[in-house]
Amino acid sequence: MGTITKIRQISPYVFIVFAVLFVVFMMLSDNISQLASGGGENIQTAAICKINGEKIYYKDFEERIRVRVEQMRKDPQNEGRDIDEQQVRNQIWDELVREKLLSQAGDQFGIKITDDEILDILIENPPDYLKQPFTDTSGNFNRELYLKLITNPAEVINYIGGEDPTQMTAEVRQSHIANFRNMIISISDELRKIKLQDAIGGTLIASHTVSSPSYMERKYVDDNSSANINYIYINPFLIQDSIEVTTEEMRDYYEKNKNNFKVKNERKVKYLTFPIMPSADDTARIVRRVTKMQEDLAAVSTSEAKDSIFSIKLNEFSGTENDWALMQDINPQVASFFANANERDVVGPITMPDGTRFYRLDGRRSGTNEVAKASHILIGFGENNNKDSAKAVANEIKKSANTSNFAILAMEKSEDKGSAQRGGDLGYFGKGRMVPEFEKATFGAKVGSIVGPIESQFGYHIIYVEDKKSDELKYSEIIFTTGISNATKNQIKRDAFAAMKQIEAGENIDSLAVKLNATNPGIMVQETPFATKDRPTLGSMFLTNQIFESKKGNVLEPREIYNGQQVVVVQVAEIRKEGIGTFEDDTLQIKTKLTKIKKLDLAKKRADDIYNIVKNASTLEVTMELPYDARVGTAAIKNNGSIPGNQSDYTATMNAFMLPTDVINAPVRCESGYYIFEIRDRLIPTVEQAKGATDVTKSQHTRNLFDTWFNKFKETSEIIDYRNKYYQDF
Repeated sequence: MGTITKIRQISPYVFIVFAVLFVVFMMLSDNISQLASGGGENIQTAAICKINGEKIYYKDFEERIRVRVEQMRKDPQNEGRDIDEQQVRNQIWDELVREKLLSQAGDQFGIKITDDEILDILIENPPDYLKQPFTDTSGNFNRELYLKLITNPAEVINYIGGEDPTQMTAEVRQSHIANFRNMIISISDELRKIKLQDAIGGTLIASHTVSSPSYMERKYVDDNSSANINYIYINPFLIQDSIEVTTEEMRDYYEKNKNNFKVKNERKVKYLTFPIMPSADDTARIVRRVTKMQEDLAAVSTSEAKDSIFSIKLNEFSGTENDWALMQDINPQVASFFANANERDVVGPITMPDGTRFYRLDGRRSGTNEVAKASHILIGFGENNNKDSAKAVANEIKKSANTSNFAILAMEKSEDKGSAQRGGDLGYFGKGRMVPEFEKATFGAKVGSIVGPIESQFGYHIIYVEDKKSDELKYSEIIFTTGISNATKNQIKRDAFAAMKQIEAGENIDSLAVKLNATNPGIMVQETPFATKDRPTLGSMFLTNQIFESKKGNVLEPREIYNGQQVVVVQVAEIRKEGIGTFEDDTLQIKTKLTKIKKLDLAKKRADDIYNIVKNASTLEVTMELPYDARVGTAAIKNNGSIPGNQSDYTATMNAFMLPTDVINAPVRCESGYYIFEIRDRLIPTVEQAKGATDVTKSQHTRNLFDTWFNKFKETSEIIDYRNKYYQDF
C-alpha cells in the first residue's frame, strides 16, 4: 500500500485494509429473494442445490449473499456505485459449490483441518495480507498490536478513529466488536479452505508417479531453457493443390477413432431476438418536448422569464439540481457551456450522445472550499525510529530541490513508492484528506513554493505546492433522452409471445423469422453451439436450467436478456446425450482432421525439395527466396510451443531443443506444418540450478495437479441446481 493512501485514510477502523483485502479472498453476499416462488417449501430445510446427495441450504445461500452485499456497500471503493446483486448471487453460488466439493474431497482423502492448525497460522505464521494493515512504511510488522487484536477482539474499540471508547453506548461497542470478531472467523474459514486444498494437492503429488525430484528437475530445465533459431516454415494450408476427402475415408476414420468423439449431455437452441428499442412514437414524443421547451424559451426575452420557465420544466421533467462543485470536479464539456454565462442564465438545447440537454447556471463562488495540488518526497524514520537522521537526510534533499527537478528527486529518494513512481504527484485534494501536519503546511504555503521537512507520523515530508483552486459552480440540468415507453415495451413482449404461440402451433422458427423481419428488420433467428449444463445460455443460468428440463422442440416463454436489451423466444433445437457422438454430428470435425493430414503429406514433398536446396548453405538467411507457402524466419524461443509469428505448436519447439546445433537440420513434421531448423545456440540450466529451484517447480506442479484433479472431480459429481425455484435473474 502506498504511504499516501494511508495518509489520506480516515477510516473507522485501523483494520479497514483488513476488510478490503478480505473481500478479495472471501466474497460474501446479496439480498433475500422471494421464497414464495419455491412452492412453500420450509425455509429451514429448502435446498438451493444438492451436490452428491448433500444439500446446500437456501437460508445459508441467502445469508451469505446478504453479508456479502452489506460488506460491499460498506467498502469505500464502492461508494456511489450500484451493487450488481445478480453477479454477487452467481459468485456466491460458485463459492458454495466449490466449498462443498472441497469438503467432500477432503473426506474422500481422509483429510481434516483442525482448529489448532488454523490458530497456529493466525498466531505464528500469518500470511502477508493479514500483516499488511499492521506494517509501517518501512516494512516493520507490529506483531504486538496484531496479536492483541487477533486474540482479544474486544480491544478493537480502542483503535477506532474519531471515536472515544468511553463515550460509546454499549450497543455501539458490541457492534464494533462483533464486526471484527466475525471478520476473524471468516478469515479463519478461508484459511481452512486454503490449507485443505494444499493438503489435497500434497496427497495428489505424493501419489503421482511423475513427481519425483528427477522429474521436477527435468521440468525446471524444460521450462527455463532457451534457444536462438533460424527456421523455414512450410505452411500446408497455403499449398494450392486440391484436396479431396471422401465419405468412405471419413467413415473409416470415425470407426477407428470413435473414442475420440465422446460427448457430454448437451443442448443446442435456436432463438428469435426482439430488440428493445424506442419506437417512432417514443422518438417523436421527445422531439416534441424539446421543441416545445425551445419555443417557450424563445417566446420570452428576459433572463428572469427564461429562469421561471426553466424552473417549471425542471419540475415537470424531473431535472437535476447539482450542488456546489469545484471546477475541476465538473465535466469540462459541461463547464465550458457556462464560460460566458451569468447567474440564472439558461443554456441549450445542446445535443449530446445521451440526449438533448438544457442547463441553468445557478451560481458561482470562490474561496469557500479550497483544493491544492501537491507533490511530496517522504523520508521515513527507519527501523530504529531515528528522527534526527531522517530529518538530516530530508534537509539535504530540500536544499537541492527546485520546481524543475522535484519529480526526479521524488522518484529517486521518496519512500512513498506509490507516489514516487508519479514523481511524487498526489493530485488535487481538499481539507480533511491528509494528516493535519501535511495539510497545514500545504494550504499555508504559496503556489510554487517547496516547504519542509514537515514531520508526520509517517516521517518527514518535503512538499512542492503546485496549484490551488477554489472556483465553484452550482447548476441545474434537464436531459431529454429518447426512452422506451411502457407501451412500446409491452408491445414488444406481445409480439414475442405471439411468435412463441406460432412456433408451438408448428410454425418453423426460421421461416417465421423471415416473415417477422420483413416488417421489423431487428428481428432475427440465431443458433447457439452445443453447450453443457454448467454454461449460461445467453448470459442466463436460469435459461440453461429451463433448457435442460425441456424436450426437443419445446419453446420457452419470452424472456428479457442482457439487462433488458432484448426479448428472446428460445426453442430447444437439438439434444445430445452423453456417449459417443454420431458420425453425422462429427463429419465436419473429421473432414477438417483428414484435410490437415493430407495437406501435411503434400507439405512433406515441398519441405524435402527446399531442404535439398538449402542443406549445404552456411546459414538460413532471411533474404532467401522461397515458394509462397514457405517462410524463413529467426526467433528466440522457449520450449513452450511458441515460435513468434507462427501457430502455437509444442512439437515444433520440442524438436528445436532436441536437434543438433550449428547445422541445417532435415525437415521435421509438426502439428502445424513442416520446419527446417538451424539451431544457432541453446541455453540449458545446470543440474545444480534445477535442484535449487525444485521447490518452486513442485509448488506450481502441485497447484496444476490439484486444479486438473478438482475439475475432473467436479465434472463427475452430481450437481442438482434448484435456483430456478427461487430466482429468474441468474
